[in-house]
This record gives sequence, C-alpha cells and structure tokens, in this order.
Amino acid sequence: MRWGNEGFTADIDFLEELVRRAQLTPGPVLECGSGLTTILLGLLVGRRGIEVWTLEHDREWHARVARVLKQRRIAGINLCIAPLRDYGGFSWYDPPLKRMPKQFCLVVCDGPPGATPGGRYGLLPIMGEYLGSGCVILLDDAGPWATETLHRWTTEAPMIVDLLHMPGGSLAIVSRC
Repeated sequence: MRWGNEGFTADIDFLEELVRRAQLTPGPVLECGSGLTTILLGLLVGRRGIEVWTLEHDREWHARVARVLKQRRIAGINLCIAPLRDYGGFSWYDPPLKRMPKQFCLVVCDGPPGATPGGRYGLLPIMGEYLGSGCVILLDDAGPWATETLHRWTTEAPMIVDLLHMPGGSLAIVSRC
C-alpha cells in the first residue's frame, strides 16, 4: 500500500519493535501521529479488545487513515483530530483527555513532526499523569534532534532510556519507572 508520505513513514526497525511491544501490551496504547503504525496497532492490539488512542493534527491525513481503517474493517482505534496547540515553550497535540483512559501501557511516539516547536517533548508534560509506572514509550527518529527531549524527560520523571542506532534509523525505548 502506498501512503504518499514516504518522508514520514516509520522505518522497518521501528515497525518491528512496535509489533513486538504491541503483542505484549496488557493495556491501552497512545499513538502520537497516524499512518501505517495505526493500521498495525489496530490489527495487533485493537482486535484483542485493547483500546488504541491515536492523535493526529492534520485533517486530510486523519481522513485518509480513517478511510483505510473503514475499508479494511480495522476496529479498536480511536482516531482523534488533535490540533497542535501552543503550550508556552512548546507545541503539542490538544488531546481529548476527558475521554481517554487514565493509564496507558504503551506509547508509540512518531509525532508531531520534528519541526514542531519543542519537537515531541510535549508528550510528558501533557500526558505524564496518564503514563503509569512500567509504561513503555517507543520514540521514533530518535536522532540528534531528540537528545534534548530525552534529557528533559529523564530529568522531569523517572525514566530509563535505551537508545538504539539501527540501519534504518534511531529508536529510543523509554521505560517509565
């Protein structure tokens, strides 16, 4: 399936780690940014009856992913339009917090785009109370731009970071203590 977003597609190493973690997660999944990973999560997690909450800021992309989910009859995905919002010092999604589960077990963080002010840092200050002990965050594209995000996360919350440099790119596996 061609997505037409080749510059933003997750690499195979990230997808393999996502599949491993999705098969093991005992509870709700938060996904930041939608696409092929959304389809995989629906197939691996949603069909097991585990909730997946996907935040997408781009309305056209949201509609495209929603069409694929419907055409392929992939259930279990709460695909949310969550515009990027300025939180003062960083921008991040504006999630529907009141509707979301109180504790996520797995986070697939492949958004917002790297050029967003603050990058992906906003995950912790906005969703931190929803990320319980033992929650695993898969941070895609964890190259040099992510160094500051990872440093800030680990100084603001008890976390262990395993940074993997693979042929397809860098991936951080962050475990909340």
